[in-house]
Amino acid sequence: MTLVPLMLDLKGKKVVVIGGGHVAKRRVDSLLDTEAFLTVISPKLIPELIHHHEKARIDWKQKYFSPDDVEGAFLIITATNNRTANRIVVESAPSDCLINAADEADAGNVHFPAHFERGKLTVAISTQGASPLLAKKIKKDLSCQYDERYEQYLDFLFEVRQLLKQSSFSHQERNNYLHKILSEVYLDPQTQKEMLHSLEHYIKNIN
Repeated sequence: MTLVPLMLDLKGKKVVVIGGGHVAKRRVDSLLDTEAFLTVISPKLIPELIHHHEKARIDWKQKYFSPDDVEGAFLIITATNNRTANRIVVESAPSDCLINAADEADAGNVHFPAHFERGKLTVAISTQGASPLLAKKIKKDLSCQYDERYEQYLDFLFEVRQLLKQSSFSHQERNNYLHKILSEVYLDPQTQKEMLHSLEHYIKNIN
């Protein structure tokens, strides 16, 4: 299977998670900030998921899975500890929806990569199920390399890009600036401020 990495906007989409244990919790935790409509199907939930339900972060159907639970779903996640039950969910899914099979990656068409965020920066690592432990190790290594400084740095890069869009600079001049600010010296907040001030002043005078 050849996988294509994508970033999905799940806002307002129906996402159904089948299972109420720790695997389901990891999937739910990764989706809480997406503004999707999250529904968990399971007779029982671990305390952390019950807490999410009590805070109205997820909808809980306290029952065993039935095919009508996934009608209209955009994304289905099988996360029970019963492989047969997970396979029944996959077989019941509409042909045009996305499926993540937590216990058997090849049974679905969507994988959840190991990932971390630094503001606007998202770094995802996938081994296509070959070694989740290696993905976890690479994630740890990269999260140290791209530390918390990158959150502010990405905001700085965004501000510069917006300023350049408003300028009368040529395409080449804009590219020169965009390449210049990739230097690690601009990880320093004070250097960022100086660049923004200088760029704003220069654009104001030439426009």
